[in-house]
Amino acid sequence: MAKQEMFLKELGAIRDAYELDVKQFIEFSKERKLFLVDALKAYAEWLDQEHDGKRYSVATINRKISAAKNRIRYAFKHSSAAGSLRRKYQLEEVLGAVKPMHVDYSTIPADKVLSVEEVRKLAREAGNRTIKFMIQFLVGTGVRISEMLSIKLSDLQPSDVDFVDVRVIGKRQKERIIHVKRNLIERIQKHFRGTVYLFEHDGRPFNRISVTNRIKYEALKTIHREVTAHQLRHTWAAIQIRRGRDVRAVALALGHTDPGLTAKMYSDKTLEPQEAFLDVQDAEQSHAGGEAEREES
Repeated sequence: MAKQEMFLKELGAIRDAYELDVKQFIEFSKERKLFLVDALKAYAEWLDQEHDGKRYSVATINRKISAAKNRIRYAFKHSSAAGSLRRKYQLEEVLGAVKPMHVDYSTIPADKVLSVEEVRKLAREAGNRTIKFMIQFLVGTGVRISEMLSIKLSDLQPSDVDFVDVRVIGKRQKERIIHVKRNLIERIQKHFRGTVYLFEHDGRPFNRISVTNRIKYEALKTIHREVTAHQLRHTWAAIQIRRGRDVRAVALALGHTDPGLTAKMYSDKTLEPQEAFLDVQDAEQSHAGGEAEREES
């Protein structure tokens, strides 16, 4: 058990975007004296319960389970059993048995999306410069907060005079390229003075939860409503769709594999009465009917 304690401590010391989620899983394993693989199923069931009168969202549960699986795979890779294909397949079978919860990707409610005016005011008037830069980046690109905080300086590739190509690592380690104004990148680098990460604090990336809480605070002061970092992503997508951007292109920029999902989540368009009623007779008169009249004459 002492050996596992040491290993759990090593796993918990790994710093990345999922650091806090992993620590929660490790504490759960320690308290119940369960080995990592045995702990996963119990942890998933525990996450789906009510805690202090609150419940985790489905997306949060799936993120936490994914973080736990990631560390379990890391533990196996650095164990004496790593060379055994049979043990590896057994491990994947166990991990695969803990399925992610189904997320109902219904249309994002209107109150989860900021208006253009609110976005401009928040990005312009946020009092904390550190958070202001982060808000401007999230609003300008539509990336997830974990993706933003994981960007390294080595991921920046100047593309032309005005924009910088930025490599982003999304869900399931999928890479994509986003485009950010060079001027914003330069101001961010000047402010944060990172040596490894674009957004860096004391030589390491910022904590996702801390940043989200600080964004909420700035939003309450500035536009008098609570706003999460993920709402800024929703806002970017909704504004792009409303402006008539191609749904497939928006999906690609968001890191969605299914453009239909993007359309379902962010399209709130409804037809005006004059658009909803298709006047076939009028259409015939203006198009096909006109041709027929000319033939008869």
